[in-house]
Amino acid sequence: MTRAEGKVADNEGTWRDWLGRWLNIALAVGAVIALIGTLILWGEGAFGFLLAFVALFPAALISALMRWWPRRSAEGVRSGLGWRRRLYISAGGLAFTALLCLLAGVAWFGTAPGTMLLVAGTMLLPPAVILGLLAFSLRERGRLADQMLYEDERIVYQAEIHWGVFIPTILVLTATLLLVLAPLGAVGFSLATILYLIVLPGTAAHALSVFLNTELEMTRRKLIAATGLIARTTRVLERDHIQAVGVSQGMLGKILGFGRLSFICRDGTSFKVRGVVDPEGLRQIIHQRS
Repeated sequence: MTRAEGKVADNEGTWRDWLGRWLNIALAVGAVIALIGTLILWGEGAFGFLLAFVALFPAALISALMRWWPRRSAEGVRSGLGWRRRLYISAGGLAFTALLCLLAGVAWFGTAPGTMLLVAGTMLLPPAVILGLLAFSLRERGRLADQMLYEDERIVYQAEIHWGVFIPTILVLTATLLLVLAPLGAVGFSLATILYLIVLPGTAAHALSVFLNTELEMTRRKLIAATGLIARTTRVLERDHIQAVGVSQGMLGKILGFGRLSFICRDGTSFKVRGVVDPEGLRQIIHQRS
């Protein structure tokens, strides 16, 4: 590197440090202002400041952790935090913020600040759970095919998982927003709370499990399948051991080109793989014996 290039790199590093420092300060100040507005106002104004606090406070905490969290030593020169580390820090920041708001809300229960903090902590719980599951699902793990196959075996087909598995999650989130915005009063807010706290994390966890942790591959002799987010189920079958393969596609699946494959084995066992792109084409490939 020449002296001029080194000077440019130093200037870029100084600029990034300055920008990162002031970004942290701006987020922290914004979170404080939002919290004060939440506590001193009433009605829609307080709810607007509450939404701002729910977004700004965890953003300030996560930004500070990414900037000042100590890095591991003896790893050579690194250009920045790895994406897995960023994901873990983001999930931890959201979870810590939610817990802090809930504890403060319980401590001041019965007061306006306590109510607002309880609502803030409740709103942060589903994103914290979803981001934590995402971080867990993306942990380092080798492909099943690399562990189960012999050296002379070659993958002839690898199934893809369609983004359409997230459609139920998108629909639940849309319904939640509509119930909050619709003039339904307490009934609308109650239904939105149920969808947001219970249904949304469940559908998101299932979609993440299917999209990120499903593995379906074939060699000329074997079928390799793995499913599951936390408890992972793996199967390695001889293709001749598969008696039948069924395809199930709903209306959206037919339009977007994805569906569910159901496998029935000769020993009577069965299993399903969801969200597979072009399931009918894959079924025909599985039944080929060449």
